[in-house]
Amino acid sequence: MTHSDDEFYAVLLATFREDAEELLTGITEGLIKLEEAKESPDPSYIEEVFRKTHSLKGAARAVNLREIESVCLNLENIFSLMKREEFIASAAEFDLFHDSVKSIRNFLAEGERKSPQPVEIVQRLRASLAERKPSERIEDIVLPPMEDVFSEISPLIRKPGSEDKKKIIPLNPDPAAFAAPSTFLEVKPALHSYGQGYGNDMYHGHVMAESGTVRIAAKKLDRLIIGSDELLSTRLFLTHRMQELEEMMSRFSLWKWNHSLVFNDLHLIRETLFGQNRTALPPELVLFLERVVDFLTYDREFVTNLQHDLAAHIHATDLDRSALEASTTEIVDLIHDAVLVPVSSILTPISGQIRQNSRALGKEVELKSEGGEIEMDRRILDMLKVPLMHLINNSVDHGIEYPDERQERRKPTRGQIRIKITAHSGSKVEITLSDDGRGIDREKIRQTALDKGLLTQDETLSMSENEAIWLIFRSGLTTSPMITDLSGRGLGLAIVEDTITRMGGEVLVSSELGKGTTFSLILPIRLATLRGLVIRNGTCHYVIPVQQILQVVRVMKDTVESKDIRQMVTYKGEMVPIVWLSEALGNQGCGSGNPQEEVPIVIVAYGAGKIAYAVDEVHQVQEIVVRPLGTQLRRIKRITGAAVLGDGRLALVLDPPELIQEGLRLSGLAPVYQTRTKASGRVLIVEDSVTSRALLRNTLEKAGFDVITAGDGMEALSKLLEEPVDLVVSDVDMPRMNGFTLTEKIRSDERLSHLPVVLVTALDSREDRDHGLSSGANAYILKGSFERNDLVRTVKGLLR
Repeated sequence: MTHSDDEFYAVLLATFREDAEELLTGITEGLIKLEEAKESPDPSYIEEVFRKTHSLKGAARAVNLREIESVCLNLENIFSLMKREEFIASAAEFDLFHDSVKSIRNFLAEGERKSPQPVEIVQRLRASLAERKPSERIEDIVLPPMEDVFSEISPLIRKPGSEDKKKIIPLNPDPAAFAAPSTFLEVKPALHSYGQGYGNDMYHGHVMAESGTVRIAAKKLDRLIIGSDELLSTRLFLTHRMQELEEMMSRFSLWKWNHSLVFNDLHLIRETLFGQNRTALPPELVLFLERVVDFLTYDREFVTNLQHDLAAHIHATDLDRSALEASTTEIVDLIHDAVLVPVSSILTPISGQIRQNSRALGKEVELKSEGGEIEMDRRILDMLKVPLMHLINNSVDHGIEYPDERQERRKPTRGQIRIKITAHSGSKVEITLSDDGRGIDREKIRQTALDKGLLTQDETLSMSENEAIWLIFRSGLTTSPMITDLSGRGLGLAIVEDTITRMGGEVLVSSELGKGTTFSLILPIRLATLRGLVIRNGTCHYVIPVQQILQVVRVMKDTVESKDIRQMVTYKGEMVPIVWLSEALGNQGCGSGNPQEEVPIVIVAYGAGKIAYAVDEVHQVQEIVVRPLGTQLRRIKRITGAAVLGDGRLALVLDPPELIQEGLRLSGLAPVYQTRTKASGRVLIVEDSVTSRALLRNTLEKAGFDVITAGDGMEALSKLLEEPVDLVVSDVDMPRMNGFTLTEKIRSDERLSHLPVVLVTALDSREDRDHGLSSGANAYILKGSFERNDLVRTVKGLLR
């Protein structure tokens, strides 16, 4: 291909990827509906899945992706049988359908480099069809090359006046009818009349004469949003300029008042002097006084006129500003509306993930959603995917019971997770995720927090029920007896709260033991400007988001209470520690940090934590546009972005979660973890596969761990008795001694029983997980979903 051909193909492939994602999402949604309907599905469900598969097959063929085309063709064969009610899919076959969709997604993400999945999926699909009787099977359809189709049509088109054109599209006796804007052109019958081979199922529905939508690349929308943010910044600047002009008018009024005082005094002096005996005064003094009085009279008239003109210009400018503000607001709203998408767009992939995870655990879970048509900013939904999946995984793994356990509790064997989206207010949306599972055991949370050193015994006893439930958001706290690929690291819910808060949202949780748990996420509909309190610390200006501010007070030096040498302030009966902001930011040169006669205090809250930050000066609440710091400055602690204030000054936007954490640490209230004195530990990797062993070793060595290896359980046990080791990472299926037996041996030996054990295996059944738990493993990671960072985090967490 030429260079231009390559460019065209690249554009075509990019368009295909967008179409494919939409079609795959629709196929997944249809499969979930079909499986839920079981033996009496709505015919429209299978019809929709069949059509989308057919469309994807055609699109893949157009860009010469034969692997995807082959998968779709075999799926289409099965769906065709299902349409005729000659094929009733089992749960295993629905697994195969979902695996087919996943394989296509993986192929699109990885390309031909390392994705043999489509070939394997095609073999499995053909095997599934082969199990049916010959009369129930549809043979593979061999489609003619695309060029053959056009070679048959093109001669007809080239013949001027040829009657054969009617074979392509019959002429309409009323040409004016096609000119009407609302006309729909029925394509299928026209193509059908030309030939059965090309018209069938190729174009279903209608082709509109006028299109109601235009597809725009996400990058272009992002650039529009950045431009709209610049408009907002300009509007803020103009508002500040108007305030400066109004202050200038106030200064004019003050000048006129002072001018009048001087003028009146001087006039009184003149009258007094001239009234006595004007001829007795020196002529020079009389002339001087006359000139001064005349100038002051002219000056007053000039300034009065200037003030009048300035007032008129200010009024006109204010009208222009108001008009510009209205236009800017409308344009910005329209641009932000353009990036609003239904929440349902992220629910379909979640449905598939729930199905996959629940089946891997041997549980039955269904997802019910309501309000998916409500729209939110695409950027918010993108950021919401990870926390929402953490909540889902938490419900599936910890919340929903196993079928036999649910039967004992007189619950339906199939657990239910319900997601409900409602409008919370004019600018916010509430996403409620609830399950009907075990609920949260507050007593167990308290004990776990105590065992991990997050709380003292006194704090545990004095903690209320509501405070106890909020401990689940603490990083590192988990009640799971074993780490799995789904949960157990104690990070998921901490990530949820952190992400939602950073988006300007709020997390609420309620739970009833034995009945279930509900999480409520209150989020803004769109990412726009931020309302923040501008403060000064020395020569630096900062912004604190108002949603994290409880109160702003001024505290006299002698009223600051003291407790255990720490300075405290009372907020609603609760003692809140005072910390100087300059100390928390580590920039003492920017702020004095010394007690003043009257100290401005900003009480900041995040989750259950509260800190009273002392600053040098509190300004006003402003609407700001937050700018990212960029890759070079992204790792600066306790700063989340920057903003240009209305007067042009730069202010740094503070990060409330990190502010609270640092404040608690400085005040001595943060939990102290028992950390290892050395940066790494010694890890024994037990794996019979040379390739897997090398991969695991490379991963952990890069993370700074000292690694030794063994080829199976017997060799590992021998090394454990000879060399000091801090943690064991082991495969399960190995010769001589498998990973389960090795773990049991470690737990039964007093010299080794303290060692953490991480099982990394391809065995994903419920029985295997239970076996790993009963043998004493601390973590169970699946090779199929293996992520290097997950392994490193797990090992570091267990060695903490």
